[in-house]
Amino acid sequence: MADHDNIYDDEELVSTNPNQRNWRGILIALLVIVAVLALIVTSVALLTPPDDGPRVRGTRLRLSEVLSGELSPLLFNGSWASNHHICYRDLWGGISLLDVSKIESRSLMPNETFRRLNPAKFSLSPDHKFLLLAQNVKKLFRYSYLAQYVIYDLTTRECIVLTPYPEKDVHPYLLLAQWTPRGHGLVMVQDYDIYYRTSPMSNTGYRVTNTAVPGILSNGVPDWLYEEEILHSGEAIWMSPDGHMILYASFNDSLVEEMHISWFGEGNKALYPDIRSLRYPKPGTPNPSVRLYVADLVEPKSIRTKIVKPPPIIENVDHYFSTVSWVSLTEVCITWLTRAQNFSIITICKSPMWHCQEIQRILGDGHGWVDTPPEAPIFSANGSTYIAISPVKDGPAGYYKHIIWANVLRKQIVPLTHGKFEVVRILVWDQVNNTIYFIGIPFMRPGQRHLYRVSSTLPRMGSPLRPAICLTCTTSSDIINNGESEHRTSSSNWENGLTNRNEWHEHYEIQIDNINNKEHRQAKDISKKDKLRNRNVLKSGDPPCQYHNVIFPSDGFEYFVLECLGPGIPTVSLYKMEMSMPRLIATLQNNTLLREKITSIALPQIKTFPVQISGGYNAQVRLHLPPGLREDEITRYPLVVQVYGAPGSQLVTEMFKIDWNTYLASQKNIIVAQIDGRGSGGQGYKLLHEVYYRLGSVEVADQLEVTEYLRDSLHFVDKRRVAVWGWSYGGFVAALVLAHPEQKILHMPRDIWDYRT
Repeated sequence: MADHDNIYDDEELVSTNPNQRNWRGILIALLVIVAVLALIVTSVALLTPPDDGPRVRGTRLRLSEVLSGELSPLLFNGSWASNHHICYRDLWGGISLLDVSKIESRSLMPNETFRRLNPAKFSLSPDHKFLLLAQNVKKLFRYSYLAQYVIYDLTTRECIVLTPYPEKDVHPYLLLAQWTPRGHGLVMVQDYDIYYRTSPMSNTGYRVTNTAVPGILSNGVPDWLYEEEILHSGEAIWMSPDGHMILYASFNDSLVEEMHISWFGEGNKALYPDIRSLRYPKPGTPNPSVRLYVADLVEPKSIRTKIVKPPPIIENVDHYFSTVSWVSLTEVCITWLTRAQNFSIITICKSPMWHCQEIQRILGDGHGWVDTPPEAPIFSANGSTYIAISPVKDGPAGYYKHIIWANVLRKQIVPLTHGKFEVVRILVWDQVNNTIYFIGIPFMRPGQRHLYRVSSTLPRMGSPLRPAICLTCTTSSDIINNGESEHRTSSSNWENGLTNRNEWHEHYEIQIDNINNKEHRQAKDISKKDKLRNRNVLKSGDPPCQYHNVIFPSDGFEYFVLECLGPGIPTVSLYKMEMSMPRLIATLQNNTLLREKITSIALPQIKTFPVQISGGYNAQVRLHLPPGLREDEITRYPLVVQVYGAPGSQLVTEMFKIDWNTYLASQKNIIVAQIDGRGSGGQGYKLLHEVYYRLGSVEVADQLEVTEYLRDSLHFVDKRRVAVWGWSYGGFVAALVLAHPEQKILHMPRDIWDYRT
């Protein structure tokens, strides 16, 4: 019994204390929490993309920077004075003459004289004895202007005021002044009449025409229609190679209806516009009538003038002339075009009667108009053959602009290029080496422009055409071979300086600013090491050049100036043409200051891509995206569509440009879209002629179709804020887009603008 009672005596009574902690459990819980947090932090660290720094690098673009032009690139500021000489504005602000064969320059006009005379334009006489300087320029239309002119004598350093009649006006405004092709004779247009002087030192001027009526009848300068739409120039004078004869056009606008427009001036006149009248033909109303004349200047005291007679098939219908060129000292080539633009004819007009005879006829196929050619045909030395740009069919793909060779007597025509690419402009015909150089558009890349060459030797019967070789294409650009792409490295690397460094000549690094100038030899001395370093800095990070312009001498092909216009900062270079590949001689302009400014500005991101549209075509689209936009985020931005859509035009190109669109994207965080649909250029006649006899239809539909695609496909586009703008033909398209009965894309309030605010 006692043992039973002692059972409870051996047990300990344990009491519960609320202040006591289960430290073991707490420690385990803390370890679990730390482990979970570590896993979370590790996951976040692994999944978070690396920090690229600030979302927007650089300052936002200011509107004043766009309007002032300070972000516009400097291009070639000179001109060819002969096959081996360039007249240009030098580093010191004067005018110099560069001998490209020796890479030596000499000063023609010092900076002090240039600043005192302050010319807006200048040109050197063919004999290199005088400079023609245009001062106080007043712009008229796109190409034409009024200016006062002075002649600078390079021998005596004296200035001579240019007047048609030395004994009359003190310093008149002229519509045109230019040198004759040889010596230092001058041709001028004052008050729409043409004048001629044998020399700046001559005390006598000679009147070539006396029929002008300002605003109605003009000689030597085109009226508004021809200047803007046909000649694309403010000149309508063509001198024979020896300067003894002059062919000029006379425009009669007496039957053309007047349009009255508001004309805003500057300063105090900007508040209230003037009302000016413009002879402006519209469909169904009379066009200006035009006549061409040839004047013989050999005996300036008794100038004889002869009218050029068009071919009968053209003479009796409403027509235009589109190109003029001298074939020889006694022959001219003129291209005529009917007003309906369904028929074009190339003619040769010979002295002494100057009756034009047909040598080639171009007919429309009923599905489109006949283009006005960009330049006149180029003839062989003996005048028996010529090359020109003409439509060439490529099967079901339709017609493309290509180079054709023609025999005048046989009227035989043979295409020299062929395929799904286009020839933009023939630059020069090297008849010694049977080579043609031209600017072309690669297949499927309508926004690019490249330098090509092709043989002018006709292929044998049954043999394929020789391929056109691209001289400026990089690995990201196809070289066209009869419509097929082909990558070549031997001739594609020369432009970007990718050749072996050991093969560089010393003058490869020479820039025009550093060229040996006899009168400024001590002004600037840059070592070869500095040149190499500067060159590498300038080239570093630049995208391959995809848009080129090439400038050859008027009658030479040994040297040429190459302008790289985009997409990177433009540059200008001088090359010597060699049959293996062109050789770099000097850098003429590298836009160093612009490059430095651009690096500090937050520019838009540029995206270019095709979008399939109705009819099986591809529209070319370019987006200017705000610099802070990231495609993986949910932030949405307003969309503004710039439209143009004029037949043959292109908004989407690889040219470098800082403009209103750049400002909207950089400063206002707006996405800007540019769209080239049906009717645009660079992709053959089939796409171009989709707008034939239906302007304002398919090009408007394409803008809406692509805009809708962008709105629905890009998640960062704010569907509630989509707008459209355009000017000129683009204003017409923008209005039709807004008025389209089925469009539900554009949502904009009515905008009221008061000019008084």
